[in-house]
Amino acid sequence: MKVPRNFLEKLVPTAGLPMIFVHTPKCGGSFVEQAFGKRLQKSPTLAWREARGHKTYLEYRDIFEKRGVRLSDFVVFTVVRNPWDWHLSWYNYVSKDIDGRKSGMPLEHRQIKDLTFSDYVKWLDDQEQPRSENDYARRQVSDWVIDENGKIAANEVLRQETLQDDLLALKQKYRLMINIPIGERVNASRETDDYRKAYTTEDAERIARRHQRDLGLLGYRFE
Repeated sequence: MKVPRNFLEKLVPTAGLPMIFVHTPKCGGSFVEQAFGKRLQKSPTLAWREARGHKTYLEYRDIFEKRGVRLSDFVVFTVVRNPWDWHLSWYNYVSKDIDGRKSGMPLEHRQIKDLTFSDYVKWLDDQEQPRSENDYARRQVSDWVIDENGKIAANEVLRQETLQDDLLALKQKYRLMINIPIGERVNASRETDDYRKAYTTEDAERIARRHQRDLGLLGYRFE
């Protein structure tokens, strides 16, 4: 997408700073969409059929190369999230999503709709369960932002926990004309922000083992 930095660029839909939003699922995507508005809808990640969905940085790079476009010509930004909080969000979303209509994960919905959260955490490690093609919940958060060497490839990594402030910093750094929703909850569907209350010590340790790369690259802790 082309993000305007002045009023002239705002008047011309094809003018502005080239940016790509790598949408890690369950990481503040709706909030980012509100901030960037119609310009985001014109992004290749939505306009190109093969680029739609929650593609990773590496997947986008391959798609762009096939189109003769260099991803390096764009400012690539993304939003990440604490893995423990991320999984609580996945559980609440998919287990309550009747027939997987919104999430597009009917297989996962059938498997976890009657599970407690603790059972869901154990389910993540159950290799006998059938998996969907995307299998998003069993990935690591950093899968969306790393290159082939396991290094963070995105130019800017924002955090859901501080998304309003991080978007403001992004806006100021690149002089973007975007409208950040001030005063709105990033995760409005949640009754509490303290994900720790949902975890036993054993379950917290299970998630830590699953997300060792996330903890190392992104610095998250159970706190």
